[in-house]
Amino acid sequence: MLRLIDRKTWILLALGLALRVGYATHVQRHALGDPAVDGYETIARQIVEHGRYDFRPGVPTAMREPGFPSFIALLYLVFGEKPFIVLLAQALLGLGTCLLLRVLARGIFGAAAGDWAMALAAFYPPFVFYTGYFYRETLLSFLVALWCWLVWRLLREPGALWAACSGWVAGLCAVTVSTMAPPCAAAGLWLSGALWRRPRGPALAATFWAAMSLCPALWAARNFAVFHRVIPGSTIWGPLLYEVLLVPEDLKGTEQESVIKSRDADWRRMMAMADNTSDDGRQQAEALRLCLARIRRDPVRYLQHIPRTALKLWRLYPYPRKYQHDYRLVKTISLLSDGWIVPVGLAGLFLFWRRGGLIAFFAVFLGAATATHALSSAIIRYRLPLMAPVLVLAAGVLGRIWTRGAPQTRKTR
Repeated sequence: MLRLIDRKTWILLALGLALRVGYATHVQRHALGDPAVDGYETIARQIVEHGRYDFRPGVPTAMREPGFPSFIALLYLVFGEKPFIVLLAQALLGLGTCLLLRVLARGIFGAAAGDWAMALAAFYPPFVFYTGYFYRETLLSFLVALWCWLVWRLLREPGALWAACSGWVAGLCAVTVSTMAPPCAAAGLWLSGALWRRPRGPALAATFWAAMSLCPALWAARNFAVFHRVIPGSTIWGPLLYEVLLVPEDLKGTEQESVIKSRDADWRRMMAMADNTSDDGRQQAEALRLCLARIRRDPVRYLQHIPRTALKLWRLYPYPRKYQHDYRLVKTISLLSDGWIVPVGLAGLFLFWRRGGLIAFFAVFLGAATATHALSSAIIRYRLPLMAPVLVLAAGVLGRIWTRGAPQTRKTR
């Protein structure tokens, strides 16, 4: 991979790193982000200080999947409990994502597409933005890009090592965000079919699934040992789904959301179950029971929720809410980036469909991820890891336009 880094790529990498580190520094200097947001860093500190996966000593949890807290804990063990180290590490992961997408686009579509992918990823505003905050999307975006690259190598050079590595990284995606498990499994099924008729294909498929199951199985085993319940993912998605069914979409993130929740007796009872002594899955079980009851009472509303949520996942700019920056700036930047990258990238699925191979893999993965979020919940932030293949596809479209518009004497590598 390093052989493909020319002067132009080094310049883009340097600019991309400067953007990410500069924005992360700005966030820390002005206290725009809280390291303890969503509890990832809190769990990481408990791992480092007490060797336990707790929110605080004596309060074990399965509310957050282990991928991101373990990543933070590893950095804290090596460098000390310094939050800015995590942001610097995320900046480096962002550069890794850029390189992986460049190699993928170059390998699939040619040199021009590789250059476009590098430029798009280096300056893509959400990639830069989330570098500065303690959210798992930067790590997950890198893992998805790495997984796509490993699958590409596996399809080109079928071998046990590539099968094991691609399966293991898919498992890491699933234990970083549990909603990644269904799309990874769906794409894994497609991959198994693509490998099946090749030499040693069934053995390679079995290797992939064994490696993919490793991390999720260890997480589920830990949860069963601690809580004596089968908890394969996270205990938070049940309450989140109930929240989605309770609060109308246009009122999310507003003051009315709190009012609606406070007036709902089921929500109050469910929240009371979080008694700060254990997170053993009881609240999730109650939440799922209430969700099913709501869906049975009003199935039409839930059926309407599905396409709305799918469209929300691919919305080109966020709703007007309170953000770290002025909403007009957020909307403008979104329209100048996602406003054209998302449509061009998704159009690339249809434009390059006949190529098969990794394009079909992208289609299955993106379709399954969209369906998973449509059935549960979605915000634009959840789309960030899905942008890895979308950026590759957009670069393929731009590379084709660039090549066709270039003079006939122009040579491409």
